[in-house]
Amino acid sequence: MIGFDTTKLPKLDINNPDGFTQILDRLKRFFADNKDKLLPVTLAAQNYSQKMEQVSSFIEAYTQKTCPYCGTVCCAQKHGLPEFGDVAAFLSLGHTPPYYDLHLPLSGACQFMGPRGCTIERIIRPYRCTWYFCDPLLTQIEIGPTAHYNQFIKLVQQLADARGQMLTLFYEIWTANLTIMDER
Repeated sequence: MIGFDTTKLPKLDINNPDGFTQILDRLKRFFADNKDKLLPVTLAAQNYSQKMEQVSSFIEAYTQKTCPYCGTVCCAQKHGLPEFGDVAAFLSLGHTPPYYDLHLPLSGACQFMGPRGCTIERIIRPYRCTWYFCDPLLTQIEIGPTAHYNQFIKLVQQLADARGQMLTLFYEIWTANLTIMDER
């Protein structure tokens, strides 16, 4: 498996705060109302969480060497806002998505950027926050030991596979539920 095509999922429109909130609320209700049906998703989410912890440990080791010395903050507000699949992943793990201030300028620093980096756990950050690597960070990873680089590539692929499995299961249950609702 190579991830999941998230374009199949509804789009969270960051330019429509009310619509954005309505979709988040709908997803939260869906998870609350379908706990039993979503058990396979919850189980797959545990594997995703484990892979995220492994990737996070690896990334943190390199960001600690690179980010404090960088003059350009990569973490922009537009990248810190979730997609539908991100919120489904958070809820699959039993996490409540953080509050997103959609009125902040998209080109400004991410609302979750603090003086020592991101203020929220990696597991409740948009997926793109985990797999975005600026050139200086990639350089640090590439010039490190070959075994570390190979481990990095392997971990990122395993993370994508685990997320893909989780979202595939979610999508099957979500679309089956929508079909049943449409038939009523």
